[in-house]
Amino acid sequence: MALLVIGATGLLGQEIVIQALEAGYTVKCMVRNLNKSLNLRVFGADLIYADLGLPETIPPTLRGIKILIDASTFRLNSTYHAERIDWYGKLVLLKSAKLAKIKRFIFFSATDLQYHPQIFLLNLKFQFERVLIKCGIPYTIF
Repeated sequence: MALLVIGATGLLGQEIVIQALEAGYTVKCMVRNLNKSLNLRVFGADLIYADLGLPETIPPTLRGIKILIDASTFRLNSTYHAERIDWYGKLVLLKSAKLAKIKRFIFFSATDLQYHPQIFLLNLKFQFERVLIKCGIPYTIF
């Protein structure tokens, strides 16, 4: 079964990739920079270019995918604003996942988000969780 890992270049994402490969999954990684992601290929994953900040690049990454694991988030050194990645990009990702008939959407978030609405990034994650819950795709939120 093929799964797609988004955020695969981060510490959590790399561990997810390694564990999934060891469990026998076919793993594809959505990455923005193919050259900076070569270590994922060494592990045995396939690399697919896409960028949550460029919504038009997202739908093609879901071909042949059954499970989507989203461990991505806005990075402080990013040229994008958090809202572009953690809200608009993820909404396009979710819409694309629904159209692609993804069997499971696994989303890595944060805990107690509802208690921190004043923190912009945490509020975006909280709002996305609410949309994910209502979308109709089987999901898991960590």
